[in-house]
Amino acid sequence: MLGKSKHVTKKVILLVEDLPFDTEFTLRALEKFEGKFDILVAQDGWDALVLMKHQKFDLILLDLKMPRMDGFETLVWMKTYQLQENVPLLILSNSDIDSDCDKGRELGAAGYIHKSNDLNQFKMALQSVIELHSYI
Repeated sequence: MLGKSKHVTKKVILLVEDLPFDTEFTLRALEKFEGKFDILVAQDGWDALVLMKHQKFDLILLDLKMPRMDGFETLVWMKTYQLQENVPLLILSNSDIDSDCDKGRELGAAGYIHKSNDLNQFKMALQSVIELHSYI
């Protein structure tokens, strides 16, 4: 009798971030989950939409302020073309404007995490949201 092979598929996160420093900062904040998922990085909303057409993601982390296509435009396109439906999307932004958070939720974001300049603070916020909601 042959044993059944168990193929474990890693979860995949899409990080949409245009600034190399912020990309690295976010990757460092996610180090606790290393090995549990793969991360693909898109440098703006347009690149993210292209990736979404070809890859299913388990979690999307989206910056708001980006060139070419910002986070809000990306959310509108995702909603309009029903891309990545039922996939949790967290906005990661430096913006402290309450209306940005409200607008993001109206457009389908599951949450909003302020990008602190303090790595430990950002790491705790990001990790706690991910673990609380079992996103990965």
